[in-house]
Amino acid sequence: MIRRWGLMMAALLVLPFGGAAQESGDEPDPFTDVFFAPEFIMQNRRAIDLTDEQRDAITGVIQEFQGRAVSSQFELLDEVQTLVEILSDADIDLDRAMDQVDQFLDTENNVKRAQFELLIRIKNILTPEQQRILIEIREGRRP
Repeated sequence: MIRRWGLMMAALLVLPFGGAAQESGDEPDPFTDVFFAPEFIMQNRRAIDLTDEQRDAITGVIQEFQGRAVSSQFELLDEVQTLVEILSDADIDLDRAMDQVDQFLDTENNVKRAQFELLIRIKNILTPEQQRILIEIREGRRP
C-alpha cells in the first residue's frame, strides 16, 4: 500500500497544479493555506487518525484524477505543438492563431479545473478536526 501511494504521489508531482501552484517564485501561493497536498496528508496520517476508509477514498480520487489528467496533459501538449506550428509561419494567420490560443487556453483551464476538483474532494474527505491538525502541523504548532 505504501509503495502504491509513493507511485501515485510521484505521478502527481509530475503534473503541475496550475491554479494551486505558484506562477512565479516571488508571489506566495494563495491556495497553500486552504488545501492539503495528498503527500502531506499521508505523511501525517497517524497524527490525524486517517481511517482506512478515508485513505481508500483519497486513493480513489487520486486515481480518477490521474486518468483524466494524463489524457488532458497529452491534449494540452498537442494544442501547444499546433500553436507553435502556426506561430512559426512567416506570415501568421491571426484568426487561426487566436482560435488555437482559445483551444489551448480551454484545455489548460480544464486541467486546472480538474486539479482544483482533486484538492477540494480530498479536503472534503477530511473531518474539520483533521484539517485543523494538519494546519497546526503545517504552521509548526504541532510536532
